[in-house]
Amino acid sequence: MPKRTVRLLSGREYFNNWDDFSIFVNRNAESYELTEHHHDFLEMSYVSEGTGYHHTGDEVMPVSAGDLFVIPIGASHVFRPGSTAKDRQLIVYNCLTSMENATKILEMVPGGDELGRLLAFNEIMHYRDRDGEAKGWFERLYREYSVERSGRETALYAGMLQLMICIIRIHEATVEGAPPPAVGMDHVLSMLHGHYSRPFTVEELAGELGIGERQFQRLFVKHTGLTPIKYLQRIRIQEACRLLRSSHRRIHDISGAVGYTDIAFFNALFKKITGMTPREYRQSHASITSTAAGTED
Repeated sequence: MPKRTVRLLSGREYFNNWDDFSIFVNRNAESYELTEHHHDFLEMSYVSEGTGYHHTGDEVMPVSAGDLFVIPIGASHVFRPGSTAKDRQLIVYNCLTSMENATKILEMVPGGDELGRLLAFNEIMHYRDRDGEAKGWFERLYREYSVERSGRETALYAGMLQLMICIIRIHEATVEGAPPPAVGMDHVLSMLHGHYSRPFTVEELAGELGIGERQFQRLFVKHTGLTPIKYLQRIRIQEACRLLRSSHRRIHDISGAVGYTDIAFFNALFKKITGMTPREYRQSHASITSTAAGTED
């Protein structure tokens, strides 16, 4: 059996300054050009689009959008696309940092030692990003890294910390059993904000945490100060306000877009929360915009 060639990738190929600023972020369309490799830095990778395979030694794992990996120093791996077609590319975000840099960052931040487990992994860790939070942090990091502007270095350090927090919480939920209530509740809130027009039920939301409806109601109120129904209503009305300010869509259309088919109920709820009818709200903001425009030089 022929000996497998595993290439070493050095952080010095990616970091502008190994000692002072060792963070690198890219968005890569995977191909067959890069051979199996290991590296002298910590790598956090996220499959954003497409399907393919992740090779780690003799093991091959199918991957798709939402797969998240933490690859420690010395672990060999490589991503391979499932298809070479341009419209089916395997797109992977990568965030690289030296262990020295990551350790320094965690030592500077109160409570950073809680994230130290991320640096202690001695094997490749694989997770699923259930609600897209990790994807959001990878995208933000990539945007910050790609554009030279004020505060870039600070934003990258802050973004990497947020990503590490996100991964540790996913790790706790995945490897160490059911998530703590606060972590699980963040997932529920993300669902509500991301899909506010859906007809959620308390039973469905409680099921996301694996607890009963009464316990969920108590935890939700403790976490947000509102019942699930009132919280969802406020999200929907906030979105309706945005649409009234920024578009010319009919009020009936906006009502349906935020999850209310009963226009009378929508109008009454809108006035209860904002103190105005949707029409009055739109008119008041139209007059504000007109006044501001009239004062410009």
